[in-house]
Amino acid sequence: MRITVGIKSLKEADYFLHNGADEIYFSLKSVPGHRSAAFSNEKELLDSIKLALKLRKSTMLGMNAVYPREKYPVLLKHARRMMDHGLDGVIVRDPALLEYFNEKNFRPFFVSSILSACFNSQAMEFYQDLGIRRFTFHSQILPEDLAMMLKGAAKTETVVFAPCIFLAANIVPYCLCPYPESKDPGGAALPDHACTLRYKCGEQDFRMLDSNLYMQAGMFYDFYKMGVQWLKVPRQLNTPKLIADFKVTCYLNELLGKGVDRKAFTAAVAELVQRVDMNKYGKSYHFKPFPDMPARGA
Repeated sequence: MRITVGIKSLKEADYFLHNGADEIYFSLKSVPGHRSAAFSNEKELLDSIKLALKLRKSTMLGMNAVYPREKYPVLLKHARRMMDHGLDGVIVRDPALLEYFNEKNFRPFFVSSILSACFNSQAMEFYQDLGIRRFTFHSQILPEDLAMMLKGAAKTETVVFAPCIFLAANIVPYCLCPYPESKDPGGAALPDHACTLRYKCGEQDFRMLDSNLYMQAGMFYDFYKMGVQWLKVPRQLNTPKLIADFKVTCYLNELLGKGVDRKAFTAAVAELVQRVDMNKYGKSYHFKPFPDMPARGA
């Protein structure tokens, strides 16, 4: 699988593009996406696109927020400017923005955001009609569900997060339970866990998926075997944590490429993730400088 990683600076672009990333994605703080981790100035963003072009890697612009309609002309101008500088595509969440882009004959390579909440084949067809060519799937999609969804979706690229590295416990942004980026008092200090409420669907009760490392590793293996093309490492403020997540994702991806069986892979994942202790880097959304940079104010 190829790896796409979210960045917020030219220094991060240089590091990840030279260490195995096939693609970088980003946004600009003045034209924000879903994450606060974004470029502070346009020059660094354009230089990152230039670097990716030089290395024959791809770039994606995140426009995965819900914007006021009066901002649409500014968004279109920004996206077109980035495309003129070699950008490969745009990540979009809002169907209304996709419709606007289509009306203005702006049809780059569109990627759906995880926030598009695409959970069935009908939703996929809806977004395909709006120009989506690559789908980013939420952690709540199981391999068996995705297999059914993709049966009628020829020539569609697929993206998943490495489950053992980034498994959103609840449906972002629809579940109101606190999660790491929560602004609720104390929300960022709470452990991540799946919602315990039960819901009714027809005659069936259902609840949010809760899993352990072995289940997550099995999902990872199954996604690989079914032909998912991309692994996604999400943007974050904590650069050391981002690098650690990326390194583990690369290692496990290489392990899959060597042809290990499912049992060996799940055991390797559980051993590795517990041994390296990803929590030692802190929460993903807390600012930490690039590892070889002094801390702010030092």
